[in-house]
Amino acid sequence: MKIEVCVASLEAAKRAEQLKADRVELCSEMGVGGVTPSIGLVEQLVEEIRIPIHVLVRPRSGDFNYSSSEYSLILKDMERLIDLNVAGIVVGATTPSGSLALPQLKEMLALAGSVPLTFHRAFDVVEKPLFALEQLIDLGFAALLTGGQCERASDGISLLKQMNSIAAGAIDILPGGGVHASNCQMFVDEQFNWLHLSAKKELPLEIQIDKNLSFLEQPQYELDEERLKAVVALCK
Repeated sequence: MKIEVCVASLEAAKRAEQLKADRVELCSEMGVGGVTPSIGLVEQLVEEIRIPIHVLVRPRSGDFNYSSSEYSLILKDMERLIDLNVAGIVVGATTPSGSLALPQLKEMLALAGSVPLTFHRAFDVVEKPLFALEQLIDLGFAALLTGGQCERASDGISLLKQMNSIAAGAIDILPGGGVHASNCQMFVDEQFNWLHLSAKKELPLEIQIDKNLSFLEQPQYELDEERLKAVVALCK
């Protein structure tokens, strides 16, 4: 089994590589599920990391129904990432009714060309997941990151198994969400080719400023090396 680790810093990416991750997914603001990282951060990883780097393109937190200006931003960010020769790009978009935003996704795929696209956990809000899976295969997505429409992939295992059977190698299914050493064996047993985890832990606040400002209280995360080591030992 191959392991993809979600990271939000160069340091985390380096440690994931050292701990035998097969690939990293780079984002920022993991506390809200990830948003597009800065180009400077992407450049750092491209220069210093040897394993493949997939980069999340998500213009904001919240739902996945984007305005025309947000779609324009997604495409501009994709163009920059393609110029940097990243190994893959992670995107997703839905309609207000919970269907795939097909015209926009087709435009993203056309722009990406030979750069593989992963559809992210926007999939977990679609109304008809098995139908949407077939659509993603037909569109040409390389991979799908999903918790099986649950917060934790272990709770979505029944749907994930169905999807893995339907995919039959046409698209990589990456179970993700709440993955750790105590539940990763089920994904090995069900013969998934990939597993996605963040293996993150919250950092203690170390600010010495005595100000009652909410933005100073937002959690920060770092890679939990022991958690990642345990999953790697069980899955690889």
